[in-house]
Amino acid sequence: MELRNLSASELTKLDAICLDFESSLRSGNALSIDEVVSAHREIHAGLLREELEAVKQEIEESHSHRSDRTIADGATVSDRALPTSGTQIGPYVVASMIERGGMGVVYSATDTRLHRKVAIKMMAIEGEEHQKLGERFQREARAVAAISHPNIVELFDVGIVGSSPYAVMEFLQGETLDRFLSRSRLTIEEVRSIGIQIADALTAAHASGVVHRDLKPNNIMVLGRASESVSGGSDSTSSASLLGPRVKLFDFGLSRAEGHLFGKTTGEQTREGVVMGTPGYMAPEQARGEQAGPAADLFSLGCLLHEAFYGQRAFEGETATARFASTLESTPQPDPTRRCQDVPLARLIEQCLQKDPADRPSSAAEVVQRLRQPPTAIASEANKQDAFKGYTRRRFVEWVGGGLLGALAAAVIDANRGDSLRSIGSLAVLSFTDKKDPSATLAQGTQGQPVGDRAIFRGDQLAALLVDELSRMSDVSVTPFRPLVANTREQYMQVGDELGVDALVTGTFQQIVRGTKTYDEISLQIVSSRTGWQLWGDSFYSETGESLLKQARFASEIATALERSLTSTDQGAQRPSVSAFKCLVDGSARSDPDSPEGLRQALKCFHSAHSQDELFAAPLAGLGLTSIMLAAQTTPDESIELIRQARQAVSEAVALEPQNVDARLANAMLKWQTQFRYDEATEILRTLLVDAPNHWQIRHQLGLLELTKGRTNPALQFLREATQLNPLSVIAKVDQARAYWHSGSIRRALTDAQRIRSRHGESLFAKGLLIDLYESQRQFAMAAAEHEGVDFGNALNADRYFSRRAELDIQQYPYGPFGVQLNQAILQARSGREIDDAKLGELADSTPPMLPLLLATHPCFASARQLERAQETLPHSDFNTV
Repeated sequence: MELRNLSASELTKLDAICLDFESSLRSGNALSIDEVVSAHREIHAGLLREELEAVKQEIEESHSHRSDRTIADGATVSDRALPTSGTQIGPYVVASMIERGGMGVVYSATDTRLHRKVAIKMMAIEGEEHQKLGERFQREARAVAAISHPNIVELFDVGIVGSSPYAVMEFLQGETLDRFLSRSRLTIEEVRSIGIQIADALTAAHASGVVHRDLKPNNIMVLGRASESVSGGSDSTSSASLLGPRVKLFDFGLSRAEGHLFGKTTGEQTREGVVMGTPGYMAPEQARGEQAGPAADLFSLGCLLHEAFYGQRAFEGETATARFASTLESTPQPDPTRRCQDVPLARLIEQCLQKDPADRPSSAAEVVQRLRQPPTAIASEANKQDAFKGYTRRRFVEWVGGGLLGALAAAVIDANRGDSLRSIGSLAVLSFTDKKDPSATLAQGTQGQPVGDRAIFRGDQLAALLVDELSRMSDVSVTPFRPLVANTREQYMQVGDELGVDALVTGTFQQIVRGTKTYDEISLQIVSSRTGWQLWGDSFYSETGESLLKQARFASEIATALERSLTSTDQGAQRPSVSAFKCLVDGSARSDPDSPEGLRQALKCFHSAHSQDELFAAPLAGLGLTSIMLAAQTTPDESIELIRQARQAVSEAVALEPQNVDARLANAMLKWQTQFRYDEATEILRTLLVDAPNHWQIRHQLGLLELTKGRTNPALQFLREATQLNPLSVIAKVDQARAYWHSGSIRRALTDAQRIRSRHGESLFAKGLLIDLYESQRQFAMAAAEHEGVDFGNALNADRYFSRRAELDIQQYPYGPFGVQLNQAILQARSGREIDDAKLGELADSTPPMLPLLLATHPCFASARQLERAQETLPHSDFNTV
């Protein structure tokens, strides 16, 4: 058996064992040759023994000739033969030796012609390897000479002194990147800056047909802080002013250059089976002794970026053997906490470190482009349709687990080719599933119902968070949060159809343990409502207990996948406190006009958030909006207090954040519902319609206001749009049906009310609308049937019906979300007691929010509309008197 008969992988292992043995010999901790051979039975024992004995002999010879340096086969060059300080080499005067390596020595020198400091690299090898390594030395000189780039060391001159070739290069004043990283923790901006410079240099090198093949921190010089623009080596790379460390690549001793760019080569330069590079930084194909192309440099760049970003090597190992094995077999496990600080950068690093060269970025120029983009603007290639296949096949089944379509993962890939993430114009967020307890969600048993005052699960909280954050996309409508789940393709399609959205956002979460730390793994998915197939997915890791404020970044990931961005209403606002933000999310999830209990609980949440961060405008805005919504549904005394609270909260919120949408919406509601300032309210709402076109309550309020003003057509249009934006809102549907009634379309109103009642039987407002309609048509038996569990007796007539009705709690059987006082006024009018001037004055004094709407439109207020007092309340228009 001879060395040439070994495969590339066997040669790799043999070389690694020998390197390990050499290292241990030099440190004095080596095993015997017999012990090493015995420990590696997978390698041919005879060949391994021969190589180990040769290594041992070299070391022993070097110890007996301490003034000599030994490489490869023992060929040496004497220190006495090397230039010393003051030696003249052409026009250059040697100053001192900087560094000595395996094949050469580097000096600092002075160029006597130009009076500048230079570096001279001279080959320092004699014997049989002189010719071979001389060719390698000249190859480096040719490689550097072929490239002109501000981040690659500049070659000034070449020559021969005696029989030793030398190259004169610019003198780099600084420290190597490995030393720099050992004492510095880089910011994300600095990591990106260094990456841009190196990748830009590689772009130029690769364009010249040069592959470095030994990119590592020790071959990169840090020169100080970048101050000039870095100009790319290709047309695709624009100039950009970079901050942070300025770096230059050097030592192209292992580079390969040929006439045909990256074509197949022959001869000593790329002899298959020969391992060239540095363990821990070389690409897997290099470690196997295979030909290395530009993709190998990108792998090494990924190793560099990993070390700079995470503060640790991508492939660890105390010995060369361990680093070889790690490169070939393992995948780096990133620090989840650091990863979440710049997920697009982390993804780029992960792609560079793919074992298969085809899975790495297409070029160094692509790496430059992706590093130059701000993290919030990057649409990761893993999220695009072209790269979806690779990502899904590897990870889809793993993170979906036992849920959606695990067995059909491959079909997901092909089914989505016709879907475009960019075309999505509407979506809903489903409650996240706890992998260890799938039942832990409010959606279990109460699918689509308001949160109310129930304790909220984490999966629901994550969904509510994403609804709030994703609602900041200007051109995508997001359905307001309700606890919803789906687990099969059919369920996804059904939920999507019911909500009328293009896509659904869903996900899972679970705790995982890595070493001594516990992390949360959160997986996100975007699913097509049309097909039920996944369109996009990714997993993220964070330390267990990470705040919702930090997890809000997941919305940016989803927006990026959709090729959108999130807008902000106040760029100058300071970051809220963690606890206040958590209370805000909780309150927002509960602030639903379909649930008075939820509104009350939301007020507690907003009060708590405000007490924890008084400069945070959002809780004050939520407090104002929720107060005016609840004021419309409660008792007179509570309503008066809530209106006062709403006015104060809105005033404070606007002072902190003048453009806050919810604060402006609440202000408009206060103006038209309690101050009768209809024109001002209309102006605010129409401005909001431009600023927040997908906010359902803006359209809902415009619809009610236009109805109050007697403009039925635009009112119906706005109310219809509100139900489309929030298809689960019963109040929105009820108000739309009532608008048809008050505009004269009684049959349409009755049909819609019956449909709403059948689908939302638990809603007091759905039942109340039917009762109101049946009473107006004097269908008392039908109205009595809506009072479940109440005995109205036989031979029912108007007197008996209203007599029994008056005995019931009006809050349990309201006509609508009008509050106690106005619901009682409707009942009294139906019972024969018209609303006279005194009664209207009593109502106006407490300013129940829905008084203008009912006074303008409800049949029971027809006579009251003619009163002089009514003209002080109503807008100046003609009103429908149906």
